[in-house]
Amino acid sequence: MSGKAFDTDDEPGCAHKPGGHRSDGRARWDVEPEPVTCRTVVAILEEEAPMPVVTDFRYSRAEPYSVFMAFNAGSDVVIEWEFGRELLASGRQRLDGFGDVQIWPDEIRGHGLVYLSFRSGGESFVVAASAVVVDEFLKCTFDVVPLGEERAFPDLETAG
Repeated sequence: MSGKAFDTDDEPGCAHKPGGHRSDGRARWDVEPEPVTCRTVVAILEEEAPMPVVTDFRYSRAEPYSVFMAFNAGSDVVIEWEFGRELLASGRQRLDGFGDVQIWPDEIRGHGLVYLSFRSGGESFVVAASAVVVDEFLKCTFDVVPLGEERAFPDLETAG
């Protein structure tokens, strides 16, 4: 890690074989073959300065339409958000979403970023994540369940 709020030069190690893990401090991937998990550092954008936060992106064919982001802000409290995988993929190309979650791409100094805006009641926050990490995470999820084929995988949460 470079000490920045997040590393935009991550070379994700999403491997589709057992032991696809990184131990060099960059984004770490666990794909065996699913669920897909990526632990990385994102920046929560605050007025003073961006706050780096360890974050897990997760996906499982058990809930084929959803992705999860779990934020650990250095306390025992983990904040988790669930939103559509298709929203994340679409937000990589253009502003998408309304209501609680909005996602859009940007580039700063030649580094691709993905901004995610989360809103709950009167509270809101914006997160900046490396586009490289998000792209590789999405690619790994599409290897588990191709986009558009989610119906073939029953949602175990609601199948009861």
